[in-house]
Amino acid sequence: MAKWSDLPDDMIEYLTSFLPIQDYHRFSAVCRNWHMVAKQKRHSPAQQIPWLALGEMKDTKKRKFYNLSEDRHNYLDVPEPCGTVLCGSSYGWLFTLDRKLNFRLVNPLTGVCYDLPRPPPYYEGHIEQEMYMDPEELQRCLVFKAILDYDPRTRSDFTALILYGELNAQAFWRAGSTVWTAITDLPYVPDDIAFYEGKFYIVQSPCVDNYSAIYTFEVGTHPKATKLELQVPCRGDPNYIVEDTVCDCTDTDCNCINKCTVNYLVVFGGKLHLVERFLEMSDHRLTTEFVLHELDLERNKYFTCPHINGHAIFLGASSPVVINPSCYHNCMKDAIYFTDFAHVFSESYGAEDLGIYDLIGKSMTRYYPRDVIHHAPAAPIWFTPNPW
Repeated sequence: MAKWSDLPDDMIEYLTSFLPIQDYHRFSAVCRNWHMVAKQKRHSPAQQIPWLALGEMKDTKKRKFYNLSEDRHNYLDVPEPCGTVLCGSSYGWLFTLDRKLNFRLVNPLTGVCYDLPRPPPYYEGHIEQEMYMDPEELQRCLVFKAILDYDPRTRSDFTALILYGELNAQAFWRAGSTVWTAITDLPYVPDDIAFYEGKFYIVQSPCVDNYSAIYTFEVGTHPKATKLELQVPCRGDPNYIVEDTVCDCTDTDCNCINKCTVNYLVVFGGKLHLVERFLEMSDHRLTTEFVLHELDLERNKYFTCPHINGHAIFLGASSPVVINPSCYHNCMKDAIYFTDFAHVFSESYGAEDLGIYDLIGKSMTRYYPRDVIHHAPAAPIWFTPNPW
């Protein structure tokens, strides 16, 4: 029987396609031959449970990541100044915003970096008003979410889309451009953005007319937005109003309903889905429930899904990640893993509202200690390592 170290190179390369990033590095350390094959990076690592991007370590300035599948922390030298805010993540790339509002797209495993134009002003059309905002507050609130349409390592003509400013306005940037292009005919204060079948989609909160309105548009010289006929009613009841803003009333007799809903757009199984996240207000926003709808864009219909066919969805400020938990021993099926909103509504940037929602059992559990404080001016986000 041949030695493992003497296996043909093509067989060794094939084996690497089944390994997540942490096992890929362990594989490369077995022997010289395996190291040389792994170094050629003929196969990307297998899909894996995303890491939770936390804050920086005060002593080393390394960025801290929580590896859920192994229940351990990893520490990476992200090529960015200390104190940067993570505004989003797509395909293993991080959107970072430093204290001087320098905006970048970074792959922390390869060190490759794209300098992006400075985001548009927080107050639409009034950049001078930013001078009166607290710098740290402006840094963590300026960009609400950022995503990519394609992985920059596979396509040079990729596009970034952001929700920014006081009203979550929308703007896009195409590789090679020097400015962000604002989109003016899209919804007021949208909740989320997604890329599906060559187009960007944006969903509006149901607070306007009790429906979650969905828009689509294609980027270009003259971007055109189209409102879909498909609308998802709020909780299935047109008479039930879910508050979408936090009541800041100081009146002790105020009868405001301290509840809100946040929408997400998620692509899996070749379909676009709407995920409703219901939250209840106390001292902080706390998630109470998720409801999932499959969107039939051709027939302008939607179907409420009691489960997600055994998959797991990871939601937050990053692009959603969908995986099959059957490949992992430490991941729940038919579950939604979610991150916090603390960076917007709380002065303590902890990990309070992180959890796992079981869609079938309708129960909530934890995946990260509630009392852990991470040293960053923003809440954690999901990050899928991409070493290529």
